[in-house]
Amino acid sequence: MINVDNKYFKFCLGTFCAIGGVLIIIILLNSIIRGDVIDPNKQYGPPHNYHVPNCIHPVDFDCEMKCDTHLFVPTEQDVMILDTMLNQVNNIELDIDTLHIRINRIEDKIDDLIEEQTKEDETGSNYKTKEDTDWTGTYQDEHVMWISGNGDTIWE
Repeated sequence: MINVDNKYFKFCLGTFCAIGGVLIIIILLNSIIRGDVIDPNKQYGPPHNYHVPNCIHPVDFDCEMKCDTHLFVPTEQDVMILDTMLNQVNNIELDIDTLHIRINRIEDKIDDLIEEQTKEDETGSNYKTKEDTDWTGTYQDEHVMWISGNGDTIWE
């Protein structure tokens, strides 16, 4: 709960309101000086190349006579472009579904590996002791790969 009896709170609140009021007055004066007006004929929003009819009642058969005939009619090229875009969107959706399936498979494999690791940790068969390592610090049951001078790979 805010204590409004505090004089510093009242001072800060009053200062904040005063600064906000001054900024609003500055914005309004700037708009008046520039001569900004709201044009009722201006179309706000995204531009479009079609005309929305005044009557949109499909039951009224005389509607076509009353409405403007200046409607957007797609050309054959427009239909081809829209079909191409639809095909691309469908392909993207299929790719996303495939990715979800693959991600689920990877998650399942990781879960299986974690379960296998926890089972090995519980049985203790996965632990190596200091006696299992040689003087190089590697485990004796691991293979070491060497590359000779002529590029041959040697496993030890």
